[in-house]
Amino acid sequence: MAVRAHPTIAYLVLLFGGAWLLFLPALLGQSGIGLLAVDIPREPGLLLAVLAIMGGGSILVTWIADGGAAAKAFARRAIALRAGPQWYLLAIFGVPVLVLVATVILRGPDALAPVAQNLAELPGGYLLPLIIAAVLINICEEMAWLSFLTDRWQERIGPLRASLAVAPLFGLLHIPLFFIVGGLADGRLPLSAFPEYAVLLLVVATVPVRILLTWVWNSTHKSLPLAAIFHQSIDMTAGAFMLATFYPGINGLWVYAALAVAALVVAVATRGRLGLPSRAGAAGAALAGAPAVVKV
Repeated sequence: MAVRAHPTIAYLVLLFGGAWLLFLPALLGQSGIGLLAVDIPREPGLLLAVLAIMGGGSILVTWIADGGAAAKAFARRAIALRAGPQWYLLAIFGVPVLVLVATVILRGPDALAPVAQNLAELPGGYLLPLIIAAVLINICEEMAWLSFLTDRWQERIGPLRASLAVAPLFGLLHIPLFFIVGGLADGRLPLSAFPEYAVLLLVVATVPVRILLTWVWNSTHKSLPLAAIFHQSIDMTAGAFMLATFYPGINGLWVYAALAVAALVVAVATRGRLGLPSRAGAAGAALAGAPAVVKV
């Protein structure tokens, strides 16, 4: 059966075909390219793509390719919460602190003033939306990109190459959103901005993010909730509320520049393993009847 022989190819066909089909109504409506006379909201299609295609689809392909037991183990990763407290702190606060450090380097100690003045905004403006979005969206999203694609590919080509392979695919899936109002920005983007956004989606805003997510994934014994929280933390830190409230005057591109530096440090420090145990170490631990030691 083709799915069993080539599960990742089969899933990519399902992922892109299904997601883009669900994006199509909003794309054709008045908020998109305007071929339809009605305005069709993008949110239902986006949510269905995340839940049904990224979440449900990855479980389905795993079941067809590897069997029911593997599919159940795959699905259980969505509730894998056991990890050291340091990883929760990193997932929630690592990116905001990283950007704050970069802001202080750029602007000096005065950059700390907005943080001190607006600290009371953090629970309602950042922490609560972070957890809600991670649960509703990012767990299923990373079930596709991390748990299915990256995890399979890293066993064959290594975690760094797997991350680099997934990054442009992640960006490519989001390309139709460029043409929908509110898809990638608050308003309608001009066609002249497409090359810039294409580079952002395919490289600048995806490569460092995928490298860091793979590192968190491998280092936390494949905790999908932690990876989801970390992913949403990146999105929110680069979003309008956090930039305006805690980093006024800082362009969102500086967030990804800071992430690029962090990704480079992680890749060099782990020698490209991104927290994935070596084959010899994993095999030795399995023979000893113990789980493989996870390297940070």
